[in-house]
Amino acid sequence: MSREWKIQVVMLACGLAIWGWACSSASGRKVSPQTSSIAGQAEKLPDVWRSLTTGKEYFVRIDKGHFYAQWVNLPPAAAQHGAYIHSACKRVGTKWAGASEIYMPCAVGEGKNEKIANSCHLTLGIEINSISKDRITGRGQTLRKFNCGACKVIETGWAKFEWVPAS
Repeated sequence: MSREWKIQVVMLACGLAIWGWACSSASGRKVSPQTSSIAGQAEKLPDVWRSLTTGKEYFVRIDKGHFYAQWVNLPPAAAQHGAYIHSACKRVGTKWAGASEIYMPCAVGEGKNEKIANSCHLTLGIEINSISKDRITGRGQTLRKFNCGACKVIETGWAKFEWVPAS
């Protein structure tokens, strides 16, 4: 697996594109009457958020104790292979806890010899620590070692993330 692909896979896992079924038309910054029960009061939240870590954008929806997000600015090559990252969390105490469902093509080789070898389904953990109209923070499980040919996660870790409204 190329170094660039490894970095991309880790960034995708960190990015934590999150689950939302009504988000295919999301673009730019929109404000909807969603509420943030984590803040303890109703707030209007933007629909689309940008990761300060990866630059990826996510459509976010909060509905009755559930947090959903989906990666919306997929690169064309990844989209052609059906790539996605959907995440869903349930409210647990003062946090949200759940999983990111990931489907990504993975490549082997270097440079011009790099070829898509497989497309892999992965499930990685995600936790949302705080939500406000200006910021979403949390942490996500990341890939440290991954076998592309077998689609096998060998080692994971956790990384913090921070999202801000997309502009």
